[in-house]
Amino acid sequence: MTEPYIYESPDGGKTVTRRKFGEMEKETIQTGDVLHHMFDNEPAVSTLTEKEIEKKFKTLRETLKSAHVRANWTQDYTMGKHIRETESLVSQLERDIRIASETAKLAIKNINKDNS
Repeated sequence: MTEPYIYESPDGGKTVTRRKFGEMEKETIQTGDVLHHMFDNEPAVSTLTEKEIEKKFKTLRETLKSAHVRANWTQDYTMGKHIRETESLVSQLERDIRIASETAKLAIKNINKDNS
């Protein structure tokens, strides 16, 4: 299984970078041909709406909150620590997904503007 990456484009799709989830070091990807190959003919942009993304993260946060309450109730300090770390990772992932989503929207908007 390949490692998951976050793809970003600071200039609306002309330059594309990628990085592994949770890491800050980026790798630059120059051409659209490389991107097409990496996604194996699948859409590079999520088809989820903002509402669907928000709902998924809300469910994750609620599940983690329940686990956190249970860990506190049973005084399982190790589990509580792991849950706090997971909550932090989920927050970071949500931020990364929102940034990637906004970048993709901008890139699509620029492509549509260039094509018209």
